[in-house]
Amino acid sequence: MTDSIDPAIPISTNESIDWSGRPRITTILPSVVIGVFLLVSGIVVSVTSESALFLAVVPLGVAIPLWQYFALQGVQYVITDEALYVKRGVLTRSVTQANLETVQNSSFGQDITGSIFGYGSVTFEIAGGDDLSFRAIEDPRAIRALVDRAASSDDGLGGMDRRESGIPGDLTQWQHIRDEIRAVRRSLEE
Repeated sequence: MTDSIDPAIPISTNESIDWSGRPRITTILPSVVIGVFLLVSGIVVSVTSESALFLAVVPLGVAIPLWQYFALQGVQYVITDEALYVKRGVLTRSVTQANLETVQNSSFGQDITGSIFGYGSVTFEIAGGDDLSFRAIEDPRAIRALVDRAASSDDGLGGMDRRESGIPGDLTQWQHIRDEIRAVRRSLEE
C-alpha cells in the first residue's frame, strides 16, 4: 500500500519506498457519534424549548468530527529501505525520522475492535531516542514484519533473505586469515 508521499517527508533520491499509509479512517467514529449526539440534542432542545442552545451545540457537533478527520489526514507513515518516517500536521508539519539500523525492538498491539476489523498499532524502540509508533494502521503484524526484515537485513550476518554484507570474503576465508595471524604471532613470540 502506498499513498502519495507528503513533500515534507525528506526522502532522498536513492531511497525506495517499501510502504506508506495513514491511520484508519474508522478511528474517528467515536467523535462522529459524539458530534451526531450534539447535533440531535441541540436541534431537539432548540425546537422544544425555543432556546439558543442550538447556536452553541450544533457548530460544536459539526466541528468535533471535522477536527478529528483533518487531524487524522495530517498523519502519514512511511517505511523506506533506509528509514522510518512519521509526519504529523496539516498546516504546520512535524516529521520524525529513524534510520532502520537504530531500530532495536518492535511490538504490535490490537484492541478488541482492531482485532475484529484488522487494524492496530506498531511501536519501534529506537536506539538513543524516543519510541516511534504507527497507530491505527491496517495489518500491523505485516508492517512489523516488514520493518524487522529491513532492519535486520544489513547486520553483516548474511542469511538467505538478507542483503549481502559489505565485508568481503566468507567465514572460511576469515578463519584462514585468523589462523595465519595466530601462526605469525607464535613465530614472533619464539
